[in-house]
Amino acid sequence: MAIAQMKKLSVVALQKDTRRLIADLQKLRCVEVSGDLRFPAESDKPTAADADVSQEMGILLSQIASARRAIEFLTAYDTGKHALFAPPMEASIDDFDSGLDAVILEEVQAANALAEQIAQAKASAARLEGESTALQPWIGEQLALPGDKTAYTCSLCGTLPLNTDMAAIDERLADLACVTREVYTDKTMRAIVLIAHREDFDAARKILSAAGFAVCPIQASAAAGYAAGAAADRMLRLEDTQKVLEQLEKSAAETAAAQLSDIRALYDILITRQERLRAQNCGLRTEQTMLISGWVPVQAMEKTKALLEKYGAAYSFSDPSEEENAPVLLMNRSISRNFESILSMYDLPKYGRFDPTAIMSVFYTIIFGLMFADVCYGAILVIGCLAGLRLLHLKESMRRFLKMFAVCGVSCIIGGILFGSYFGDLPVAILEGFGGKENVPSTALWFDMIEDPIMMLLLSLGVGAAHMVTAFIIKFVILVRDGHIFDAIADVGSWLILFAGIGVYFLQPTAGWTLVGIGAVMLICTQGRQEKNIVMRFLKGIMSLYDIVGYLSDLLSYSRILALSLASAVIASVMNLLGTMGGLNPGGLILFVLVFFLGHTINFLVNVLGSYVHTSRLQYIEFFGKFYEGGGRPFTPLEPQSKYVILK
Repeated sequence: MAIAQMKKLSVVALQKDTRRLIADLQKLRCVEVSGDLRFPAESDKPTAADADVSQEMGILLSQIASARRAIEFLTAYDTGKHALFAPPMEASIDDFDSGLDAVILEEVQAANALAEQIAQAKASAARLEGESTALQPWIGEQLALPGDKTAYTCSLCGTLPLNTDMAAIDERLADLACVTREVYTDKTMRAIVLIAHREDFDAARKILSAAGFAVCPIQASAAAGYAAGAAADRMLRLEDTQKVLEQLEKSAAETAAAQLSDIRALYDILITRQERLRAQNCGLRTEQTMLISGWVPVQAMEKTKALLEKYGAAYSFSDPSEEENAPVLLMNRSISRNFESILSMYDLPKYGRFDPTAIMSVFYTIIFGLMFADVCYGAILVIGCLAGLRLLHLKESMRRFLKMFAVCGVSCIIGGILFGSYFGDLPVAILEGFGGKENVPSTALWFDMIEDPIMMLLLSLGVGAAHMVTAFIIKFVILVRDGHIFDAIADVGSWLILFAGIGVYFLQPTAGWTLVGIGAVMLICTQGRQEKNIVMRFLKGIMSLYDIVGYLSDLLSYSRILALSLASAVIASVMNLLGTMGGLNPGGLILFVLVFFLGHTINFLVNVLGSYVHTSRLQYIEFFGKFYEGGGRPFTPLEPQSKYVILK
């Protein structure tokens, strides 16, 4: 339940060692290189080193783009079988830095050249197929395409839309020395031959063009055998192109099987180098030295020192000033570490402030377990998450996510035992539906939420009250820690006394009213303390009591625990009822199996998502809203970038 203490790191190293130093810092994975250094105004100019970095970055970006194209191309032809639970490939950064990258870059260029050849072959095949299709209306006609000329006439072949009014066109062409002949019609167009006297040809063509006339795009002379000969030629060329394409695609599949994994590893190496260059570009340079600035967690100082001393660099560690925006690294232990993703989705705490992950994880687990209280559903959640952790090779963030759900699954099992939920009321439904029993008692260890929803509502509100009071206590402690003792007593303590009075009232009314009165008087006397006018001070104190309406609204929000728990339980009960309606016979058993698996699968998926969302919502609004101070930025150390492989 803490935020790691950060140290500001300043390093002066020799320019000749900078590249290797940054590469080793990247392998160390514990230093965030910042870019907040600036040259003095009079010397704020790019140096030769800056130009070198820019040029190298341009080359690197080009290589990354080439590798990405090769991966996308070869992935489409990757027909190899990959084991479902196989560990990801590992690669050594040092091997690539020693020259392996040059070899694989040649493979990338060859793969991209092959991709270009395949693209050209496909384009050629599509063109030939299109030309063959365009020639089909004219096969059987002894016509030169797209047209021909004699001493006195011109001919032109083309198509008109199917809905063209040919009578209207013939009427417009009547005054010209020309004739049109329809040679082919299908569902979309009609093929037309125009023959006109040379003097009237242009006018006739203009009339047809206005009606949507499209000239045949293919040339076919008498020597080529007119349309039939040209179509046969296209088909022969198409067959040859398709054979070439088959060979190219076979070669692509072989290349994917042999080289895709290496190219993926190269891609990760290239983007890792890109991060190095970005870090290198953050430093300030002279002709002989470089100044690097960054952030290091206190627990990583010793190994950072050892690396810097290896290069003979001068360095210093200092505490962050109030003006500096130090990064935030959450340092929770054991189970609560797995709930950091819930906090990160909301907002990281500001550096140096309070990290509520550990406390939040307790309430998150309890509330999730109440919302999705079922022994069997919880067992499925636990077993599924543990199987994923055991069989799948996941990144650390996803592993923590599964561990969090496994913990919540245990809470669901406990809730299911207390409320007697085993796939809803499945044991009762089986005894009544298949066994003919009547009035089977509930299996609940505490109470059945369906039979006693009021008790479940009271439990939900009780958990909500504890959740909210904990938030107030955290705010009280934070104010005291920061030296605002009076503010803690006036702004938080008064409300805690008032809430305590409300709770005590149900046990001892007199004592409860006394505490409520004390809390109310404290609020009236202190909440307007910033006002100079005594009347306004008193009125503002009175108005502060209205905040209890907002707190009551927050408390009622916890009734969603009742709603979610009843939703999963009732849906499961309905599925059990439907499944056992067929009785104890072959048909009834088949119905039971189908309804059981389909209904409970849907119920599980919908309600596990609903419990996750609504439990998170209660943390973000009703809990964090009372005390949380966000605005922190995550700690992002310089480290290898692994998308496809694990870099060592």
